[in-house]
Amino acid sequence: MSFSALKHYFNHSISTRFLKVLLLIDVMFIVGHLIVVTLFQSEPSSLLLDAEGLGYPELFQYVKYSLVIAFSTYIVFAKKRYSYIPFIGLFIVLLLDDVFQIHSKASYFFAYRLKLHTLFGLKAVMYGQLVYILLLGSLSIILFWLFYRRANRSTKKAFIDIFMLFVLFLFFGVGIDIVHQLFTNTPKIGSLLTILEEGGEMISLSILIWYFSFLVFDIYQKKEFSLKT
Repeated sequence: MSFSALKHYFNHSISTRFLKVLLLIDVMFIVGHLIVVTLFQSEPSSLLLDAEGLGYPELFQYVKYSLVIAFSTYIVFAKKRYSYIPFIGLFIVLLLDDVFQIHSKASYFFAYRLKLHTLFGLKAVMYGQLVYILLLGSLSIILFWLFYRRANRSTKKAFIDIFMLFVLFLFFGVGIDIVHQLFTNTPKIGSLLTILEEGGEMISLSILIWYFSFLVFDIYQKKEFSLKT
């Protein structure tokens, strides 16, 4: 993305303020996690990025998923841009997956059914999770391709931008998570990876919401721009 294009989008006051608010809350949760872990021995756990139950950072992620779903729904039904229908389904699946921990249950299911074993330091359940991600990802790619091929030029550019931002989101949520599993017995490195994984997920999802706000305000239609330019 060129500096001039980026500057143009930051000049849109509503979206820029919205992004600043999202990132400020993200940073507050990340700093809060550090304070609770270092000074209060992980209590209260509800403030932790990796809280076992429903913590405030996780709840904020649910709110952000809901915002993307709301923006996507508005784009499809209010602006009648039906090419964006798959994004409604994608983020509903991600929200439900997080709320009900579907990926965790699916990981054990595939690990058991496929008789997977620990390999290269990764537990069988981790390979089960990869199988789940590959299956879900393959179905998503097929669905998105069907809509992408019928879209106009500006929509195709938007699809590519969103895809690249989503890859960044997956890098933290899946890639760093895999690395994290290799250091479960190394507390210091594990703690650092927790912040990188959970914090990276939060920030990248905020940027995704920011991008969808451009589509809602029709900025994208007024001046085409692509992350790859």
